[in-house]
Amino acid sequence: MAYNTNELKGRITVEFTGERGQDVGGLTRDFFIELSKEMFNQNYSLFKNSDNGSTYMPNPKSYVQPDHIRYFKFIGRAIGKALFEGCLLECYFVRSIYKMLIGQKLNFKDLEDFDNNLYVGLNWCLQPSSDASVLMETFSV
Repeated sequence: MAYNTNELKGRITVEFTGERGQDVGGLTRDFFIELSKEMFNQNYSLFKNSDNGSTYMPNPKSYVQPDHIRYFKFIGRAIGKALFEGCLLECYFVRSIYKMLIGQKLNFKDLEDFDNNLYVGLNWCLQPSSDASVLMETFSV
């Protein structure tokens, strides 16, 4: 696979090695889709599936990858470039990441994607009908 940057527009043109084709957008889309599949490959320990199984969140153990900060920076740039090029990616982040990107405040419901068991347990404790005394715990803030 090879790519060139058109100097005039800053656009990427993609040529797959061993394949004939002219890049009128389809090859660039394919390039970004393949790239996104690799970016979220669980073997790289950068992202992991959220509890709902259909979205991704940063892996808290990404530090096992020595250059993980550089990879995250690259991924951010690749996502930005794909948006600039008008290409979709096969990556779906947890809701809270989108909220942070656009500057919205996080709320309790956002915990559901990260740790559903914790969310369910804390939500049960917050319900007026729950008998939290069975936990034999006190909670304070």
